[in-house]
Amino acid sequence: MSGDYLAGIANGWRRTAVSAASSAAAAVSTAQLVSRARRGDREAFAELVRRYERTALAVAFATTGDASAAGDATQEAFLRAWQRLGALKDDGKFATWLCGIVRNVAVDMARRAVRDHRLPGRENDDADDVVDPVAELDRRESAARIDDALWQLDDVARTMVVLRYYEGLSSHAIAELLATTPTAVDMRLSRARQTLRMILERVRN
Repeated sequence: MSGDYLAGIANGWRRTAVSAASSAAAAVSTAQLVSRARRGDREAFAELVRRYERTALAVAFATTGDASAAGDATQEAFLRAWQRLGALKDDGKFATWLCGIVRNVAVDMARRAVRDHRLPGRENDDADDVVDPVAELDRRESAARIDDALWQLDDVARTMVVLRYYEGLSSHAIAELLATTPTAVDMRLSRARQTLRMILERVRN
């Protein structure tokens, strides 16, 4: 399986509306899809990509801080997952296993970016699209403060924050993905909220 094939799967998904076939696929368990994919069923793996791409992107972004790098890391992680399906011992734990691959790939990319003196993302918007320059400046400054605060959290806490508040995942779902417990997730999120609040209050003052 090539990177071009995987890119085609992801791009095709973004362009295509939900179909009856997709609805039927949703009824199939992740473990069943993994089992079929391990036997070479590319459509089964394409459904795994559809199911977990958003979560994988969120995990990658929490590590890289750059949308483009997160997309690259996610594509590379799915390619590695396809190539290494035989190493997955529990088909029902595919999401947790995949997130581990995503984080490893994203960490490698972030390290290379630092080595190459490229800072993570904060991409510039097109100035021509700004309707109210003052409001846009306020929005950017606010987003920058939150972004800076997030990057003062450790990698695991930042990933949990992104999965909860950007992806809307429950503590149980986050715990499954990160191989921990819902109680541990709640505790880390509580501490992360306190830390973020203190950082933002210090910046405002």
